[in-house]
Amino acid sequence: MALAIGALWLWQPARQVRRHNEKLLDAVESKNWKELSELMADDYSDRWGHDKATVIERSRMVFAQFFVMELTATEPEVEEANGQGVVRARLTLSGRGGPLAELAIQKASALQQPFVFEWRQASWKPWDWVLVKVDQPELEITEY
Repeated sequence: MALAIGALWLWQPARQVRRHNEKLLDAVESKNWKELSELMADDYSDRWGHDKATVIERSRMVFAQFFVMELTATEPEVEEANGQGVVRARLTLSGRGGPLAELAIQKASALQQPFVFEWRQASWKPWDWVLVKVDQPELEITEY
């Protein structure tokens, strides 16, 4: 009985969305691009016109500038319904690195509104969630 209750708690959709969001931030922080790719949906898209490949490519470019990096979500709010999950959290980016790293830290610290991470359950498996979209209304990302 205790095992069944533990399994139900472990596989709760809202808990899985929260855990996947934590894994996503850990993947970026540790520069684990394979893990980041596995967490993202193949049809990922965002308001900046990025697809999955572009996000991974640009993440590699920007975060390669960091010698040391910490990415922290503050007070994440998680919602889940019908196989869709949303996490809202302010992100704190800190660390040391080159000029691009310093610029990223400055831009991130100036943002007041939370990031919004949208997740989708990819299959019947309770642990199978993928990131479909990220948004942050204040963040402007221009083509270089």
